[in-house]
Amino acid sequence: MNNIERPVDDNSTVSIQDNEKLKQVKRKETKKQKKSGITIRELTIIGLLAGITIALGVSGYGIIPLGPLNVTTLHVPTLIGAIVEGPKVGAFVGFIFGCYSLWQNITAPNILSPLFINPIISVLPRILFPVLAYLVYLLLWKAPQGPRIIVSAFMGTVFHTIMVMGLIFLLYADMFAVKMNLSPDQVLGSIVFLSVTHGIPEAVFAAVIVTPVAMALRKVLRKDTPKKSKSEDVTTTTATTGAANTNKSATVEVNETKPVEENITK
Repeated sequence: MNNIERPVDDNSTVSIQDNEKLKQVKRKETKKQKKSGITIRELTIIGLLAGITIALGVSGYGIIPLGPLNVTTLHVPTLIGAIVEGPKVGAFVGFIFGCYSLWQNITAPNILSPLFINPIISVLPRILFPVLAYLVYLLLWKAPQGPRIIVSAFMGTVFHTIMVMGLIFLLYADMFAVKMNLSPDQVLGSIVFLSVTHGIPEAVFAAVIVTPVAMALRKVLRKDTPKKSKSEDVTTTTATTGAANTNKSATVEVNETKPVEENITK
């Protein structure tokens, strides 16, 4: 018998070599998933958060008209995706957010909708800001989890506002002045004012909502549970193999002593 066998509670035997083969197959499957670029769990979370984003928009709670601009809560699922699952998931959900914003400005336009019809303003910043929020989260790796998520959500929203309003200033300063009945000298001050009055409430709202949700999801998904190192896995495997060999040798010794005892009895 080449395979080393160990007893199991149900009186069956399991080959250690077979277990090692199964582990190798699982490792290969995991590597294939990583090479494919996105896992099934990430796709599931993207679909869930994208659905929440669209539901917020359709219900009217995602985009709230306030003056010439809209105050949005659609960035919240995007931030949750980035902080819980990383920048890739956040960017995908942000893309859905940007596409919905583009569609909203086409179908239900306001005074500044002609500016947001450009995907560079309506879509691109929504893909980038969750990536920046995740970078902030990584930079704060020494901080406790709660404050770390609060700052990341707040700063992610601030980056979102700066990118959107900054691109408006760079690409459509003249159109912005015409739409808002401003002189060219007043454009920068007006954009800064709108950024502060709209961006800060959005950032505070994101920090309040994202933090408990992200912490709960990270706990459920065990994102913060320390992973076993390879050396620990090797030690465990070695110990298991050693115990199995010991059990086998003990079984052999018992089997060898039985004939001796039978001869003495005879």
